Amino acid sequence: MVNEVTKKAKKNDILWMKKILVGLGSVFILAGIIRQWPIPGKSYMEFIEGDGYLSLMIGLIMITLGASVRLLIAQEKE
Repeated sequence: MVNEVTKKAKKNDILWMKKILVGLGSVFILAGIIRQWPIPGKSYMEFIEGDGYLSLMIGLIMITLGASVRLLIAQEKE
């Protein structure tokens, strides 16, 4: 019974981490897009040197980590 509770708690923790990472990543991406606006008229170098580029990349990284959080936390095979 203790093992079942531990598995359920671990699964719940993983879901919370996923939600937090994806949520914060979305906020960072939104902030990056707002700070980069207008995007269509910029060249590649202007886009990279823009104000919101770093927050945009951090947001993308956080969403990627959120999507792969189950792979990052070693789960035992049943």
